[in-house]
Amino acid sequence: MAVRKRLKREKSAGNGSASEATSVSNHAPVCEELLTGRTPDGKAFAVPKTRDMLQSLFNPTTPKTTFDMITLATLSTHLVVALVLPLATKRAVLIAAFAFWRLCYNCGLGWILNWQSNRHGLVALFKRNGWLDPSRGDKICAWLRSELEAKMGPGYSFESVPIEFNVWLLYRQLVDLILLNDFTAYFFLCSCYLGSANDSEPWHAFLRIAGGLTLLAFNLWVKVDAHRVVKDYAWYWGDFFFLVEQSLTFDGVFEMAPHPMYSIGYAGYYGGSLITGSYTIFYASLAAHMLQFLFLSFVENPHIEKTYERPPLAIQVIQKSRNRRMSTALSDISDSNKDLADICKVSIRERPTSLWHPELIVFKNFDLFRASDVLILLLLVYSVGVPLCFRWAFGSSRLVFVYSVAQCIIWILFRTLVLGFLLRKQSTSQLITRWYIKHGGDSEEAFSSWRAVYNTTTIMTYGSFGLVALVTYHWGSADFGNLVLFHTLGLLLIAFHVWSSRSVYETLGDFGWFYGDFFAQDSSMLSLAPQDIKLYYTGIYRYLNNPDKVIGQAAFYGLALISRSWTVFALALFLQMCNFLFNSYVETPHMEKVYGAQVHRDSGIVRTVKKAVNKGIGQPVFVDEVAYSTTDSHDVLDKQSDNSSVAGLLASTTKPVKDMLLETKDLLSTTTARLAEKALPSEISKLYHLDNYSLKPVPGAAWQSNKKNAANKTTYYLGEPIRVTWQAPMNHSRRDWIGIYPVTANFSNQITTSSSKGCYVYIHPDENLLAEMVAGDSIFASTVTGVSKRSGVLYGSALFSSSALPFKVGTYELRLHHGGTHAVLAQSKPFDITTCATMDIVNLLHKEDSSPESALSSETATDNGDLEQLSLALLTVANKTFAVTDSHIVDCRDTPGLDDEALADDTTVQTEVIEPLESVQDPFSVSEVLEERQARRIGYAIREYFGVEFSADVLVHAAKHGATVHDVAKRILEAKQALSAYSSSSIKP
Repeated sequence: MAVRKRLKREKSAGNGSASEATSVSNHAPVCEELLTGRTPDGKAFAVPKTRDMLQSLFNPTTPKTTFDMITLATLSTHLVVALVLPLATKRAVLIAAFAFWRLCYNCGLGWILNWQSNRHGLVALFKRNGWLDPSRGDKICAWLRSELEAKMGPGYSFESVPIEFNVWLLYRQLVDLILLNDFTAYFFLCSCYLGSANDSEPWHAFLRIAGGLTLLAFNLWVKVDAHRVVKDYAWYWGDFFFLVEQSLTFDGVFEMAPHPMYSIGYAGYYGGSLITGSYTIFYASLAAHMLQFLFLSFVENPHIEKTYERPPLAIQVIQKSRNRRMSTALSDISDSNKDLADICKVSIRERPTSLWHPELIVFKNFDLFRASDVLILLLLVYSVGVPLCFRWAFGSSRLVFVYSVAQCIIWILFRTLVLGFLLRKQSTSQLITRWYIKHGGDSEEAFSSWRAVYNTTTIMTYGSFGLVALVTYHWGSADFGNLVLFHTLGLLLIAFHVWSSRSVYETLGDFGWFYGDFFAQDSSMLSLAPQDIKLYYTGIYRYLNNPDKVIGQAAFYGLALISRSWTVFALALFLQMCNFLFNSYVETPHMEKVYGAQVHRDSGIVRTVKKAVNKGIGQPVFVDEVAYSTTDSHDVLDKQSDNSSVAGLLASTTKPVKDMLLETKDLLSTTTARLAEKALPSEISKLYHLDNYSLKPVPGAAWQSNKKNAANKTTYYLGEPIRVTWQAPMNHSRRDWIGIYPVTANFSNQITTSSSKGCYVYIHPDENLLAEMVAGDSIFASTVTGVSKRSGVLYGSALFSSSALPFKVGTYELRLHHGGTHAVLAQSKPFDITTCATMDIVNLLHKEDSSPESALSSETATDNGDLEQLSLALLTVANKTFAVTDSHIVDCRDTPGLDDEALADDTTVQTEVIEPLESVQDPFSVSEVLEERQARRIGYAIREYFGVEFSADVLVHAAKHGATVHDVAKRILEAKQALSAYSSSSIKP
């Protein structure tokens, strides 16, 4: 139901670009043409028109299905409760009912949609059980077919649409049941609390009810206008099941607020709270709204991103590999090979320190060992903490109050007027840059210093406001209900401020957040400057031209509510006035000078109001701006770096406690294992020929490189795919699977009690399991390689790679489990995952045979600092880390060496491991995005292979600003040289 950035992409041959979105006139007739839908496997179909939910449910002339009758029956129970039960009882029952249906909505439907989005789970469930397959002749299928045909009417054909569409229709029935009951329970709950308010004056009640009715009317308009744009397809989350080829113009309510169905679309909840005047209704509404935002964050937004904005990395890597093969076939491969000596001309020293060590943004990226960060922290403690201690020690409340207010005013004036004057001079005459050039600096140093000053004043403004709020905080004998209400509203305003600030940062990035276009108007002038410097009216800027001017002080008004202080309110108002002057005399003139026609005069909200007024009056009172195009905003990763802790400081005093906890943990684990052994599935006792189950890891590069110690246990290098051979009876369960575990993770050899953490593979999945396979899946990377009809045994090979590969040095074992359970059928001998010397990385781990010229010698890589060879080594390690598994289903009869009769009509999986990077000048990421999980993995690999430790956020920041494999390699080399004189024993050759 939330809006997505759905610009239609034509599927016809020869047209792969996004088509222009066609505007929908308010007075144009509704288009009755059928839309074209496409299933995940690319099959096109005509999407039948669906009926209106309210009309089909409440119109007595419309035939009712079983699902409709269930919905009407559950709705009637709420009416009975509201009419029959006593007031106190029905309030409790309706609160419970509303909580139940709300949890069904946000948790139940959210889980189903997330399952469907990630694994096509709901569709796979119906495929697996044949509930919508007429060929199976199932009674359930016949009943569901009759229900859908009765619901859809004569224009619908059950056989002509794919199963995805039919499953979506059934899902709609569940959505109608939950959403209608959710609304009904809330409506009757509000009716039970009418008259709860104690208004001291009649005009208080009039304003309260008038405001509530206004919010209800606004809520109704939001829902109607949203449905006008997105139709039933998006209203019922249709894109979780299939996509349609259509163009949508997101005007009206979608220019007023992000995700209006989840944000301003819940204004009616607060309207009901005002009308009833009940704190119970208000907090129930607030809780429901918060659940809706959680649903948006964990279900809607991830699906929107991977469907319409940025596909999953696995899909990007697979597509890139296919395009690379096509281009290789058409061009000379030798043209793509560049001399590494030329690449080495791009020195990491040419890049600023901020590429590797991101600077402070408020308190994001705070580093306890960076002098500037520590000084800011000390300044904040001195300015805020010392006055509070002075007040508590000596009781000089009046003096501290005057000091706190004066300090807050000074920081406000410095942040807006002084810095505003400097920025204006920078815009007109490049004052700051000229000053640094005059005194031996450059534009990079000028911008870096400006960022530090601006961030310090921002922190001190927040801190001084907090000090005033603490000093003036008083409630005395205030009513408890008002106390809780004002604190709740204050905290909501603070949360809203945090959200708006994060939204601004996500759209602008570091460069825009610190007014970088005042210092550079070309990407070559500053390292943090984007490739294309222009205005982006995306994100929160789609709705507000200048969010900081309008809602950028919400947190300060929240502090005024919490502290119940008119002084804080006056300071917040003063700050907003100063910011208004700053925007009017500094920022706006500069934007008009630099961007010219790109600057919008009206925001999205203003345009929507103008259109509503023009439509209501019937003539163009306001003239709207020319329509503008939007560009997808850049994703900004906002992760805090972990601070180091001093290990072992209290070891002597905490050792007995730790020992006791470890013993307790061992006891619980052992007890769990024993209980699990007694609960082994009954199927195990019915299995015959258990000795036909076996598995064995295939020796990898580590074993082959040290054949002298072949008698020792198998060894793999970190990141190296692990291939396993297995055998099982021909009648084995198709849900049998292999997992990799540390040897100490399980206490029983009969049942596994610990999680595989995603490191598992099905050995011979059937079509029901394969229905959930998505691009980049690693859990189906197993194929049948042979069959013995005489012994009735299947032979196969499984591959652990990508996300199914354990990425930590240690000793592991393989376990073969029965039928989707944790009952162990076979175990492998322990094997090690380790690392090799730097000079052996390319020779041993490269996916192709390395030439003698590319061999990495110890002297070249370390003593002489051969950057070319170290870059190649890092490229190999990065490829192993970023590798993606590309699996596809094939018929067993198309696989050489398999008996057609023994495996007739059977399928197996063919797997290829794709490494995305080609050369050391490639970005140190996939499609310029380094996810946190990948960053942690590659950071761990760099530490283990090269002896240099980088935090994940440093690698994410470097990748975001275009660092290449060569850049990271040089950074590693410089770090090793810096550390070698002090800790040479910890650095690998």
